[in-house]
Amino acid sequence: MLYFNELQLLYLVLFQVLSGHSEEWQLVENGPGTGQLMCDITRTLRRLKVTKGSVHLVETSDALLDQQESLLCEHPSQFIDGKSYVRCNVTKNGFPIYWYRNVDDIPAQFSIFISNEFLDALPVNQFKRDDEGKWHEVYVNLNKDDKLCFMLSKSENLHTFGLLPKKIREDLSIKEWEISIDAGTYVNQVTDSITKFGGFVLIVDYGHNGTRKDLSLRAYKGHQIVHPLENPGEHDITADVNFGYLKSLVEDRTLVFGPIEQREFFAQMGIGLRLQRLLACCKTEEDKQNLLKSCEILLSEKGMGERFKVMSIFPKTLENILSQRKGPAGFAVI
Repeated sequence: MLYFNELQLLYLVLFQVLSGHSEEWQLVENGPGTGQLMCDITRTLRRLKVTKGSVHLVETSDALLDQQESLLCEHPSQFIDGKSYVRCNVTKNGFPIYWYRNVDDIPAQFSIFISNEFLDALPVNQFKRDDEGKWHEVYVNLNKDDKLCFMLSKSENLHTFGLLPKKIREDLSIKEWEISIDAGTYVNQVTDSITKFGGFVLIVDYGHNGTRKDLSLRAYKGHQIVHPLENPGEHDITADVNFGYLKSLVEDRTLVFGPIEQREFFAQMGIGLRLQRLLACCKTEEDKQNLLKSCEILLSEKGMGERFKVMSIFPKTLENILSQRKGPAGFAVI
């Protein structure tokens, strides 16, 4: 959506400048989907005459990689062996662009990491508490008809002992709990990078601040909810991001802002002013209504405004600057 891409771009530009970094820098996106977000960002960066940047996309699907390159670049390239990246090219806006299989393969230098609806697609570990207060892991198994089904571990196991925090065990009101180990791995990886080489992280996804007390795994097909185990591979499976868990992994060694609701973030980033300017440029009433509808989806409780959360991570070397500014843009403490 136009609002999201423009305001997220403003955030990225603001804090590259704020950090005082003027040398080469990397814009890194995990799970770039069709590549539309990066297409919008690179186009606007070129219009703003922002230079010295390069684009780095982490993608495991060859089909999506081809789709991203088709949108972002003038001509296709070939897969490359023996390099940390699997493909490289130049965007239509003149930025060098590279594709990788893992975020750890990104070159070690100042990087801005962004992820938009990426973490919700990663695998989750789920747990349920029984009447005796003991925890069991949720597994996928075959039933008597050889169909996929959910089942519980017979007793506590390595995952229940190793992954369930003490505060979850002690809160007897919590009967179900889930986390994504892979999401935690991603946050640790990008945190290691920005603390060593500079940069920051921006994460936008739907989720909660560790307050959810039931399981969220679900599947969609044609915008309709279906059973996650029916016809595997034919629909999208997703789960809410536990931002509270992710924050707990890195807040001891970084500056973490958020998670806050998306509508609050956009409000601080000036979506109201931007909307008024766009409305003034509309040539038809239909265009105006489409803009207003898009904005409502982004900001309303029934849309994305409340369910989507935004979190940002900075190295502690920026603590004095951010403290003087009462937090980064979008997360300012009033």
